[in-house]
Amino acid sequence: MDTIPSARSIDPPLAPETLAVHPWATAAGRPRGHRTLNAPLFLTTQWEGGDLPELADHFARNPDRGFYTRFGHPTVRLAEERIAALEGAGDALLFSSGMGAISTSLLAVLRAGDHVVAHQAIFAQTIQFLEHLSASAGVRVNFVDATDPRQVEAAIRPDTRLLYLETPSNPGIDILDIESLTRLAHAHGALVFVDTTFAGPMIQRSLSLGADLAIQSASKSLAGHADVLAGAVAGGAALVGDIRKMRVLTGPSLDPHAAWLLLRGMQTLPLRVRAQSETADAVARQLEASPAVSHLRYPFLPSHPGYEVARRQMALGGGMVSFAFRGGLEATRRFVNALRWIPLASSLGSVYTTLEVPEELDFALEEIGDRAASFAMPAGLVRLSIGVESRDDIERDIQRGLDAVESIIPAPHALAERGG
Repeated sequence: MDTIPSARSIDPPLAPETLAVHPWATAAGRPRGHRTLNAPLFLTTQWEGGDLPELADHFARNPDRGFYTRFGHPTVRLAEERIAALEGAGDALLFSSGMGAISTSLLAVLRAGDHVVAHQAIFAQTIQFLEHLSASAGVRVNFVDATDPRQVEAAIRPDTRLLYLETPSNPGIDILDIESLTRLAHAHGALVFVDTTFAGPMIQRSLSLGADLAIQSASKSLAGHADVLAGAVAGGAALVGDIRKMRVLTGPSLDPHAAWLLLRGMQTLPLRVRAQSETADAVARQLEASPAVSHLRYPFLPSHPGYEVARRQMALGGGMVSFAFRGGLEATRRFVNALRWIPLASSLGSVYTTLEVPEELDFALEEIGDRAASFAMPAGLVRLSIGVESRDDIERDIQRGLDAVESIIPAPHALAERGG
């Protein structure tokens, strides 16, 4: 006779909101037995083997269970497994910084003579590292406007090894069509890496759209409390395995205590991301209504050039907004000086609302050199990262800044009357 399937056999996969909370959750269900509810933290860099064969086995096959922390660590491994689950990936790796994740991943797949096509407006220091590889390691790089797939297709060559994307991009919030660009790159045998720091797995699962590797600065939304420096990659097991070998050689392993803090931070990731997105959407519309704002980018605003793509590949708009004023950098300085409590800070994605003026920091002209024209950033661009404070308080402080700028900048119709 027919048997009734057990509840476990017909249960759907665990939701990301559940996976973010439970360090032991897997597709097979929780392990049974006496264990800690929170992830354990092992404050040691090395482990003793019971005998020589056992230690050799840990070295060769199970370094994450305990051999030497540069090779792997059980607390770090729990965080990696959680990121892999959130991304829907075969495996994931953690690094001591976002740039550690980016540089190690690039070193793992690129060789002299390889060609890279990259979006022209990615993170400034990623550009610098690609240009370093071009100058010192014989890797050829073309930067193109990847919002136009035709430019990507025209740049791909028979020796193209990698298409490198960042969406939403830092700081301009360009939106790139991951699915169509990945299809194009794969048709020519190229890998696709996507830096998804501004989105992350609760908003955008790049692997499900076809990308080979999702990269992010885990210091940002994943950790979420401005107390962890970390980077993460997620992808297929074979590719991540190659990157793991390079991580052992170059050494940017994550500190176990940072991994433990990251695990704790990820438990509130779904709640934080949802709250940040809701407030960011409201603030973006507040900015859009100001006559002083000349440039505004938020993925879920219909005025964004990539709005249709963003609605298709992102579950939420995220917590990042960029904007600029008529009046340029001087108007931006007036805006910043009028704020009562929103701090100037160089990072993003945490519980704190912060803002940065990129042209004076990461994207200073001397930093990006010949690539400056590619960004086409308006003078005084503000990168605003929304936190989890009261929406009313955030909007009031933003309005203080807007009032200060609007007081010295005439309305657009007045400029038109004067020929401005």
